[in-house]
Amino acid sequence: MKTAFHRSSKLALAATALTLGLGLQTAAAQIQPLPQGPAETILNGPLPDIIPTTIGLVMKTGPVAWGGTQVLDHPLHADATQVGPQKNMCRFFPVAYRTHNKGTGNAGAFVTKTYRDGTLVQSHNVPGGLPAKSGIDWHKFTIDLKEGMNVIRVVFDANKQVAETDEQNTYSIRVSVKIDCNGDGKIGGVAGPQGGFKQAPVEHGPDPVKPRRLRLKPRG
Repeated sequence: MKTAFHRSSKLALAATALTLGLGLQTAAAQIQPLPQGPAETILNGPLPDIIPTTIGLVMKTGPVAWGGTQVLDHPLHADATQVGPQKNMCRFFPVAYRTHNKGTGNAGAFVTKTYRDGTLVQSHNVPGGLPAKSGIDWHKFTIDLKEGMNVIRVVFDANKQVAETDEQNTYSIRVSVKIDCNGDGKIGGVAGPQGGFKQAPVEHGPDPVKPRRLRLKPRG
């Protein structure tokens, strides 16, 4: 009986020690600090923020605020017509924007891409990056637009090469082209108004008075 009691006591003590050991290991695992890699070091430091200047996208007729709409309705607004793969577009130059890094950190190399209704039309590579609180002067390029409404989107740091404080880098405007770009005499498939003034009907005056003949009566 005594031997059996000692064996059971030893087993109980061993089980208690094992439970305490596992609990201490679990607690130690919970309070261990997470490893800090390069990514966390970068996020804790100063970051850049690449944006355009608030003047917006500049067309031939002047600046268009981001989110705004521009109407091009004079033939002289276009530098050329019947351009593009299907010869149905108008060409405009210059189109321009300015880039600014408003963040407190330097930006490495990045690329800005311009789209027309989802089609890539222009890329602007900045291999040297952009220091904090600095900018790039006007970047000018040519764009071809179709008759009717066009959406122009400019995406800064389009390839996500730079870690920024704000990753929302898409800015856009709408451009309504009311010019005969394809040379069919119509604008957006609709014939324009006829030129000239409508001639008013000629109004006839009263009939002229017929001359009267005087008849002389014989004397007597």
